[in-house]
Amino acid sequence: MRKRVFILMTALVMAFGISACGTTEEAAVEEENVTIEDSESEPEVDGRAYGYAGSDPVEAAVYKYLAEEVSKDYDDAEVHIPTVNIVHIDFTPKDEILVYGDFWIENYNVEGDTLKCVSGGHYPGMMQVSKDYVVTDFKQAADGEDFDSSAKEIFGDHYDDFMKIYSDSDLRNELRKVTVTDYVNLNGLSVTKFQDEGWDPVEIYH
Repeated sequence: MRKRVFILMTALVMAFGISACGTTEEAAVEEENVTIEDSESEPEVDGRAYGYAGSDPVEAAVYKYLAEEVSKDYDDAEVHIPTVNIVHIDFTPKDEILVYGDFWIENYNVEGDTLKCVSGGHYPGMMQVSKDYVVTDFKQAADGEDFDSSAKEIFGDHYDDFMKIYSDSDLRNELRKVTVTDYVNLNGLSVTKFQDEGWDPVEIYH
C-alpha cells in the first residue's frame, strides 16, 4: 500500500512539474511574441531627406509632409528643410494622431559651401497623422486678421503654449540652425552655412 501511494505521489509531482514547465514556456513564448510585435509596430525612421535626425515616426511624418508636400507651393529648389516646433501631440483618437505645432519650410539651392534660401513660408496649425504615420490632413491657422480666431479654434487648450512658441523668434532660429546642421551631416554635404536673401550667412554647427 505504501509503495502504491509513493508511486501515485511521484506521478502527481512529475505531472505538476511538466504542467508548470509548459505554462512557463508558454508565458515566455507569449512575452517574446509581444516584444516582437511591439518592436515591429514602430518603423525605422530615415529622415535624411528632410533633416530629421530623431527616431519618432510621428515627428518624422510631419517633417516629411512639409518637405515633400508643402514645398510644392514654391518653385523648384534643390533642398527642402522644415523647421518644426511641436506644441502638443494627442494620441487619444482611435484612428489618428493629432500634432499641434508651429511649422516652417525653407527651400534652398546649394552654392559652394552655402545653402542659399530661395523661398519659404510659415504654417502654424494641426496635422492629422494616421496610425501608419502618414499625414492625412493639415488644418492651418488663417493669415491676416483671422489669424488669432483661427489659431484659438485649432489649438484650443494649447493656444497659450502655441503663442509662446509663435512669438519666440530666437527659439525658431535655433531650431532652424539645428535642423539645417542635421540635414548637412545626414547627407554628407560640404556645406558650412546657410543664408537668406539680403542677410548675412549663418554658420551651422560643427
